[in-house]
Amino acid sequence: EKEIYITASDIIRTNVEISKAAALKAGVYDIISFEVKDFTKVTEEDVPYELGVIVTDPPYGVRLKGMNLEDLYSLSGDIISKYFKGWNVSILTGDQELLSYIDMKPERTNTLYNGGILCQIAHYRVYTEEERQVLINKALERKAQRLAQPLTPGAQMAYNRLIKNMESIKPQMEKEGVTCYRIYDADMPEYSAAIDIYEGKWINLQEYAPPATIDPEAAEKRLDELIQATERATGIDMENIYVKQRKEQKGRDQYKKLASSNKFYIVKENGLKYLVNFTDYLDTGVFLDHRPVRRMISEMSQNKRFLNLFSYTSTATLNALKGGALSTVSVDASSTYLDWSIENLKVNGYNTNIGNFFYKSDAIEYLYDTYDRFDLIFCDPPTFSNSKNRDSFDIQYDHFELIKAAMMHLEKDGVMIFSNNFRKFKLDERILDRFAVENITPSTIGFDFARDEKIHQCYLIRHKKVKVELGTKKVLKIKTE
Repeated sequence: EKEIYITASDIIRTNVEISKAAALKAGVYDIISFEVKDFTKVTEEDVPYELGVIVTDPPYGVRLKGMNLEDLYSLSGDIISKYFKGWNVSILTGDQELLSYIDMKPERTNTLYNGGILCQIAHYRVYTEEERQVLINKALERKAQRLAQPLTPGAQMAYNRLIKNMESIKPQMEKEGVTCYRIYDADMPEYSAAIDIYEGKWINLQEYAPPATIDPEAAEKRLDELIQATERATGIDMENIYVKQRKEQKGRDQYKKLASSNKFYIVKENGLKYLVNFTDYLDTGVFLDHRPVRRMISEMSQNKRFLNLFSYTSTATLNALKGGALSTVSVDASSTYLDWSIENLKVNGYNTNIGNFFYKSDAIEYLYDTYDRFDLIFCDPPTFSNSKNRDSFDIQYDHFELIKAAMMHLEKDGVMIFSNNFRKFKLDERILDRFAVENITPSTIGFDFARDEKIHQCYLIRHKKVKVELGTKKVLKIKTE
């Protein structure tokens, strides 16, 4: 017979006593060692055996409220990976999304009921260093075999274009110190996608949805050819090429979560760090085409009070802080993006409690509900959006009211940077009549986006200056310039 050693623990003594009673009733009390222990404080010395199995049912927010479950699962996964190499692990949870905070890939999952709660149990293998190296070698072998295969004529054509683009773009990006940039944007109609490279490590490939007239199998084949061409042209492994399909977004779909990996990576720009996510949302957390705009904000923000409307992940706010802004306000309707914004500030060492404020609000509602004034405003609204508390927003039809409301908060010598990505956008004549407007679009499009001059439009908007003249009959004449 094989000897079995079982150790059972919980952070709450009452739970341990309940477990003892259950073990006694089941007739297995003598083979279980019980203890009160906080698993998140486990060290290497606490690991009882060289090899074994962990079965755990951590909290998932049904019976116990108010806990930071995301951190609990993330830390538990880190401890398991660090100290329990060679072990098998099964984790039971009533909230499947919490499993995404464990930085391991389950070998399999099962669905079952824990009492009346529908749960999922995920089974993991914690690889030893030797096992991990075997897996790495196998992956390298598969990659070598894949790269040894000749490209199809279509993939070869895409590869040639990517190489040509990179030979032109990469040296300029290196000269500017830019590490995240676009290398392809539907240069060939039959391969309709945008390809961005991040830090020389990751690819974000966004396929533009093919029209209904295109055969789905043909479209899938072309996408596969483009992925193969991208791997060979960039040298970035297939597993680090993230593919999504970009199509016209309706309603709240533009904010829809695509996955729940919760894996964030750090990229750098203009001396700052941004957190990006390649899997969970359509966009990564940073709009690369606005790189020159962010740098401009940094150059304009010294001693300024800064307002960021439709702030998204607040990369513009970070640049204002880098430039020496006195204070910042970031407004967005999404709590997810505001949380992301706060983490971005923390990663860069900026205070998230004093001087930098975040508001979950519809931008137009915020403008009409508050009275604060700012020296520099950045407004980069979406082309279209829905809000639970207001009618849908359309950039072409609603930008006049938006700009008018924002200008009420702008100091007389202040500047608003207004930008949007609607390719057919036309500025309302009433804006030109009321304010001093300068179209700076050409200067805000980086070298890597120069192939698409309509990627966005950007304007500087100021209050018109009022000139007061004394007439010959001592009558005041007021003119605007």
